Amino acid sequence: MAKKIGRNELCPCGSGKKYKKCCLGKDEQLKVKLSILNYVNRFLTYEEVNEMSTGKIISKLEAIGIPFNQDIFLKDIENSYSAEELSENWFNQYTVTATGKDEDFPWLAAWILWERLAPGNKLSMEHMGNLIDKGYDSLAKNNSMVACDTWLVVWDAIKERNKPTFKSLEDLDKHYRGSFFLRNFCQDLEMELHNAGLEDCTYFEKRITYCREFCDYFLEEREMIHSMRCAIAKSYVKLDQYQKAESEFERLIQEYPSNPWGYIHWGDIFFLEKDRPDYNRAHELYKKALAIAEDKTDIEIIKERIEDVKEEYE
Repeated sequence: MAKKIGRNELCPCGSGKKYKKCCLGKDEQLKVKLSILNYVNRFLTYEEVNEMSTGKIISKLEAIGIPFNQDIFLKDIENSYSAEELSENWFNQYTVTATGKDEDFPWLAAWILWERLAPGNKLSMEHMGNLIDKGYDSLAKNNSMVACDTWLVVWDAIKERNKPTFKSLEDLDKHYRGSFFLRNFCQDLEMELHNAGLEDCTYFEKRITYCREFCDYFLEEREMIHSMRCAIAKSYVKLDQYQKAESEFERLIQEYPSNPWGYIHWGDIFFLEKDRPDYNRAHELYKKALAIAEDKTDIEIIKERIEDVKEEYE
């Protein structure tokens, strides 16, 4: 056993300093790093399994007690949302002999085989979660277009998994909650399609399509549908299609007569969006919003807009 070095002894590195003034802190940091490394090395990683060929992954599954049939696997994917779910079914169905580091192998194998063998529009929760993270990485680099392109792949996968019986986000969100929150994702995608549209107007067209699809799928999400339909109208404004925008707001207000934000966003077209503002029209719409607003914050926002409009045309 190595002799323990006293804090006040000369440092064995030969610096001539006391151990506490020299390498004690470095040694403690090294111990922490080794401890973390040993902890990480206890677990199998996605990258390690992904380096294996499909044949080797299947052979290893069979070696630990999981018989693999591609046709059955693809059918199981139809009824599963995640590779973790498939893996748990294997553990329940078979006598799996994986121990230690290999206990995660069935899950990682299911994840990677899903990516390699399943149709491109059928993504696992794990794959979708990775794509969402990549989208956020793109946003960190100020690239909304790449983020949106990545997230629209996820949206296509969500549509593929949606069922006619699912009318709210909660119906589907429970299947993905282990990796991401569907509501947050849907809101972020709408917002970033707007930001991408400021760079390339085709993303406003994609925003319109996405928002319409959301409204068609999740009929019980009344509040979010209102926001999505406002986004549709405002996208038409950005595309200089003002008549379509106004038609959208007219229908929206008919269906949501007690929600002041239809009038607010409509008024914003004439106050904030048009090259030649129509202050009288904006003021008229803001006043209609104020007449039905009940929330204190909404009322304050509307009053501020009315004051801003007055300052501009008086």
